[in-house]
Amino acid sequence: MLPHIEYSVTARTSPEQLWEAFCDLSRLLNRGTYTDATWIEGQPWQVGSRVRYTLEKPVAAVILSVITAVDPPRRISLINHSLGITADQIVTFYAFPSGTTRVSMVIEFVGESNQLTPQAVVDAIDFLTKDALDSMIARWQQKTQP
Repeated sequence: MLPHIEYSVTARTSPEQLWEAFCDLSRLLNRGTYTDATWIEGQPWQVGSRVRYTLEKPVAAVILSVITAVDPPRRISLINHSLGITADQIVTFYAFPSGTTRVSMVIEFVGESNQLTPQAVVDAIDFLTKDALDSMIARWQQKTQP
């Protein structure tokens, strides 16, 4: 089994609202973690499209990502490459009858970094996984407050 990280958040809203917040890459910027998030090939959020993320924290790095599957507002899959690590990322949006939505991210990864220890790789992926969903919730909250 590949090493993996899992993280979930829940909010009292629809999958569509959280999908919209997730797709807003500007939510990642101006917080001291990412300095850039730019589409570099294809139409945003389409299979085969590529995005480049430039990190300053937890480690200076560039992540190159490609969308491998997309089913808005239910699921998206990406392959990410950075620092010798390849990560398969799956994000699912699940609506409950109660009116809440759970967004889960699972990341499985392989490779060896010549810049980070194996534990530092796990820690960085864990940090970025939590940041991705926590910033999505924060963006959704910003848009829903008067």
